[in-house]
Amino acid sequence: MGSDFKVIVIGGGPIGLIAAHALLRADIDFVVLERRTSIVEDKGASLVIYSTTFRVMHQLGILESLLPLGGELDRHMSLTKDGHVFNESPRYRTIRENHGYGPVAFDRAEVIKTVYNLLPDLAREKVLTNKQLSNIETRGDGVEVTCVDGSVYRGSMVIGADGVHSKTRHLMRDIALKEDPLRDWDPEEPFPATFRLLYGACPAPSPSGQGNDSQSPGKSVSYFSGPKRGWLFLSERLPEPTTERKHYTKKDIEALAAEFADFPLNRTVKVKDVWPNMLAVGMTDLQEGIAQHWSLGRIVLVGDSCHKFTVHIGLGFNNGVQDVVVLCNRLRDAVHNAPDQNPNAYALTHVFDDYERVRKSSDSSLVTDLANSGLETRINTWSSTFHWFLARYIMTSSIVEKLAIRFVFAREFQKAQVLDYIEALEPMNGKMPWIHPMKT
Repeated sequence: MGSDFKVIVIGGGPIGLIAAHALLRADIDFVVLERRTSIVEDKGASLVIYSTTFRVMHQLGILESLLPLGGELDRHMSLTKDGHVFNESPRYRTIRENHGYGPVAFDRAEVIKTVYNLLPDLAREKVLTNKQLSNIETRGDGVEVTCVDGSVYRGSMVIGADGVHSKTRHLMRDIALKEDPLRDWDPEEPFPATFRLLYGACPAPSPSGQGNDSQSPGKSVSYFSGPKRGWLFLSERLPEPTTERKHYTKKDIEALAAEFADFPLNRTVKVKDVWPNMLAVGMTDLQEGIAQHWSLGRIVLVGDSCHKFTVHIGLGFNNGVQDVVVLCNRLRDAVHNAPDQNPNAYALTHVFDDYERVRKSSDSSLVTDLANSGLETRINTWSSTFHWFLARYIMTSSIVEKLAIRFVFAREFQKAQVLDYIEALEPMNGKMPWIHPMKT
């Protein structure tokens, strides 16, 4: 590596590992600290990945290995709880035509395994497990990170990629309020939840490429099928919005699954048909929102640590990748332009502020993506008469859907950025040009 500058990444999930690849290609030293005992754990979740992210994965040399593992979505239908199909649309094919590829459903564990294994051997050695974050101390010339096991890591800055209940975000808040107890800062849990989610994976009960939803008042099911697995997402509106962190038991999971037993996944399969064969399941509240503060001193947040989406549309992971891209583009410039390739705290603050400004501005899709995800969740759960009317009578119009994809979704997709320090040929070519082309 070219300098003593070193990034400590907290969290070895998909966003933390993408950050490792991006830092490696920027010639910036790093270490990744993951609290779990293993990088790859099968929790039954999926990731829907769009062409915006495939572009970045192509730059990082990941795409060609990953793409065959997923199921490109091709067929969409919306059903009522009693199995009536009230909408079938070519929405995924339209996205493919516009942006070069349709959304692809992957097993989350397979994505993590692939991204991790594609790190070179020396870089994989920098990804450490069983390293639960305990404390962060910032100093004039760097940071010191302490883990629960007593190990200490010193570096130049911290990237918090540790999820919606980010310990990095909590420690950053503690430091901020210790410096100034009266300063305006995010609450400890900044993202309220209006819905809870039961998710899981099963042996695929249908051909690959289905991306369906079944809708009813207060409850909805999203179903995706890949080459080997199918994934279900059962969403239920909570009695009241909450920021309290809830831990659900196996009993809670079975009780909610029973409520959804008769919901259809497609024309022939219901939740109760696949439930006995579930490979893995989990349950959580669905937080939503964008944090007010994304950085402090030498600490900066990415992904679910600083913004959280509902699962409908599947835009959370894709926005986390955009965080890494925008941050690493600026960070690489700062490192390479510093006299000793070691930017000071002032330079890092400028990088972090600019990163946050761009991501929250209309130059990025973040704010609109969050609104669209929340709207889709509310439409699918018929959260009001207005949402029910949209679901049953407005969005069923092929003309309305095409206009929405063309003038809302496509325009946001076009804003996606790529790493400006990696040369590559554009892998995703559709009708709609990218605002930020590849460096060739």
